[in-house]
Amino acid sequence: MNATLRDRVLLLLSIKEIGKRIDLNHILEKVSRDEGRKIGESELINELNLLNKEGLITSGKEGYAITNEGLERIKERLPSIEKSLNLSYRMMLVAREYYSWVADQIIPFLKDRPVSVVKIFSNDQDPINQIKPLFVRYARYKPKPTFISIDSKEALMRYVYDHAIDYIPYIHGFDMKEPDWLVLDLDAGEELKSREEGFLAIKFVAKEIFNFLEENKVVPAVKFSGSRGIQVWATLENSKIPKADLFAAYRSIIQSIQRNIEDRISTAQVPTGLRELVEQGLTTSSVAKKEERSMKVLIDWSSMKPYGDVRAPFSMHYKTGLISCPIDPSRLMSFNPDEAKPELISKDAERLFKYFELSKSDPSHLLRACGL
Repeated sequence: MNATLRDRVLLLLSIKEIGKRIDLNHILEKVSRDEGRKIGESELINELNLLNKEGLITSGKEGYAITNEGLERIKERLPSIEKSLNLSYRMMLVAREYYSWVADQIIPFLKDRPVSVVKIFSNDQDPINQIKPLFVRYARYKPKPTFISIDSKEALMRYVYDHAIDYIPYIHGFDMKEPDWLVLDLDAGEELKSREEGFLAIKFVAKEIFNFLEENKVVPAVKFSGSRGIQVWATLENSKIPKADLFAAYRSIIQSIQRNIEDRISTAQVPTGLRELVEQGLTTSSVAKKEERSMKVLIDWSSMKPYGDVRAPFSMHYKTGLISCPIDPSRLMSFNPDEAKPELISKDAERLFKYFELSKSDPSHLLRACGL
């Protein structure tokens, strides 16, 4: 009995819907690739027969399918054997379980607007350690491009079973007339990101932005990006913004917020280790010339445009496997990315969702504070 081969078969079948059959040749091709050797057909059939006898898979004319017992078996074994198995399949299995738990929390950020998705596939050169991502903007391209629309758990899970693990909605509805969300995306420059204090600097700036918005009568929400960044969101009453081009207005608001925050933190109580960075100028809203902001926190406004998009709260980041999760603002400075593991967020999704219940705010005070 080849235990690793059996695990590969169960993992491959586990990312399909229960009952969906996979033919022998497909299984043979994929497990041979992951084994790094050509597996004999008789060897594979022998293992499939054993799995069938144990009730872990079923067989039929159209091929093989995993059973509930087989799904539970591979989920139990995965923590101890995962480093030797296909990375994209591992992530897909986690995504399948995760999104079935958090559909009610992510759907409000996907419905009534175009959504892009990131699908993941096996990396042909190194399927065990790397994935091959595919960014998909349209549901179909012919006879004309049609946006992806996800408005229910059923629609979400169809995309999950089609290898989509990351969900990136547009900041506006299908009509693209105006932005629905004000999104300040915070990321550290390359050198700052590599330092221990890099993520602390991002959290500190996010806290100051959160407080600045609250002080100006705007209801903010904050979330982890799923990688090494943080975003601050709000929704504004657009009818009270005296500018025809609302996308341009949102960009101007964010740039002005950055200038206010830079002034604000110069006199704020600064966490240990950040004082020198603050004295040198900690933040910027300049998205060009990356080398000039390598030691700064970028307050990015670039998604505030038609076709601008942003990772949804509760979406899984395709590079890290972590969740872009809402953060309790009272715990922002102590937040650690390890808290964003899918198994932790799925258990706490209902509570975390409450920190991202966005309500429209009158922007009048904010506009005055920004000099706009």
